[in-house]
Amino acid sequence: MKNKAKECPKPVRYAFWLIFGFLLLWILFFGQNSFWNTRQLRRKVDLLEQEASALKAANDSLALENSRLKTDPEAAEKAAREQFGLTKPNEKVFRFVPAKEDK
Repeated sequence: MKNKAKECPKPVRYAFWLIFGFLLLWILFFGQNSFWNTRQLRRKVDLLEQEASALKAANDSLALENSRLKTDPEAAEKAAREQFGLTKPNEKVFRFVPAKEDK
């Protein structure tokens, strides 16, 4: 003889599937640690990591330039001439201004 499993009444089955669906939606979309929020936070972290690596590269470049200016007198002189317009005594500087275009 086979034992037949008792069937649940329809309202109990509907309640079960309703609760199951609600929990599934909550886990996927609405909870604080849902997959949706986790995915959005991961995107933000990736963008911030890219920005941090770009800033680190710029910082390394500036640190290299700083050390070069401190150790190399020619580089310091070149920077002083180009950025600040400094000259040596009795030195003439010619600056060429581009001509304005006639309309």
